[in-house]
Amino acid sequence: MIQRLHIKDFAIIDEIDINFNTGLTVITGETGSGKSVILEALGVVLGSKADKLMVRSGTQRAVIQAEFLESNIRRLISIKGRTKSYINDIPVSITHLKKSNQGLVDFHGQHDQQLILDKTSQLNYLDQFCGHMNEVSLLKKTYFELIELKINLEQVQRSTQERKDRLDLLKFQLNDINTVNPSLNEDVQLNHSYKRLSHIEQIIKILQNVKSHLSDNDLSLIDQIVTLQNEVNVIEKYDSNFKHIISLINESVINLQEAGSEISSELLGLEYDPEELNVLEERLNAIESLKRKYGGSLESVLEKKSHIVSEISSIENPKNSEKELIKTIKNKEIKFSKTAISVHRTRKLRSKELSEKIENAMSELNMPSAQFEIIFEQEESKDGFVDYNRKLLNANPQGIDKVEFYLSANKGQPPKPLASIASGGEISRIMLAIKTVFQNKDPVKNLGL
Repeated sequence: MIQRLHIKDFAIIDEIDINFNTGLTVITGETGSGKSVILEALGVVLGSKADKLMVRSGTQRAVIQAEFLESNIRRLISIKGRTKSYINDIPVSITHLKKSNQGLVDFHGQHDQQLILDKTSQLNYLDQFCGHMNEVSLLKKTYFELIELKINLEQVQRSTQERKDRLDLLKFQLNDINTVNPSLNEDVQLNHSYKRLSHIEQIIKILQNVKSHLSDNDLSLIDQIVTLQNEVNVIEKYDSNFKHIISLINESVINLQEAGSEISSELLGLEYDPEELNVLEERLNAIESLKRKYGGSLESVLEKKSHIVSEISSIENPKNSEKELIKTIKNKEIKFSKTAISVHRTRKLRSKELSEKIENAMSELNMPSAQFEIIFEQEESKDGFVDYNRKLLNANPQGIDKVEFYLSANKGQPPKPLASIASGGEISRIMLAIKTVFQNKDPVKNLGL
């Protein structure tokens, strides 16, 4: 477990030393008091991305040190942006730092809570509980092998001219995508950068104006409040009941001074660069063009590229004859079906046990009347190849199942889909309940919330 966290000159923190006892530690405070900064510092010392802006204004470097039972980890961030990392006072690379700390701390925040609303993640949780991840991995491998084999079969069955025309089209599309060579979620990052950079002059102007009014002119807001602060201090001598007013004014001065310091730090890194803006705009236009052509999202574009590469390979290098391919496909479908049905039965059997354990954990989190159910769904289709209970079912990379978590938070109410009814607080408790249930299967000694 974590025993001590020392932070110096990091963000708004001057210096702080936190000692942890065994069990639950709760850090509370008002908005802006620095709770998230402490968690951010813990993430940085374990290998998260560090930036020179994290160094407290007016200092040369930030120091973060975390002491665990098993190790002592320290990370230094200089004002120039360079970082140094140490484990037990031995210098290590950032890659080694991240690898060494995997599984040491589990951070659970608002974005993590959204995972529990995703149906794919819900199925993954169930599979982890069932303990058949090897079988699920085999299903995924076999599923994608079947897709490739069926593409090969389709190509073999086409005429020579059709294959040539198809190959020309595929190579044109592949070149179109490779010319831009986008990465997943690049459009989100570019849009964020473009929005900021295209308004940078306005941002700088507003920040400079605020800073000027706060502290830079002769009649600055801070100076005026300090003057008032001195005047109010006088009346405390006559009546101690005015002490709470003095305290509020003192806090306002500190907050305004911190705001001025933050603005100064931001202004140091802000600069208008029209050339960079043009490059961003061109890149965004190129990516948007690809999205319009190949599915509407970068994920679709990259998935399309993967299929194109596979299909080009199958056209140029047909692996088997039509008869051999049909036989291979049939054998793999039988193999997939047997594993998928076995996995399905295990899921159904253990889903009730998982539901009971989650309900028990939720009861300890002040949700005593909560009901938790795992609902299964399968797609019946005449084109499906998995024969189960005299029905032909469609396959997916994880078998034949789709699952969804259902919840009833109040007594007497029927369970409904988690994504449609759970409040933010309920989602947090459900996520914590699930992590409690899974603690013995994937133990993590330190949980950050």
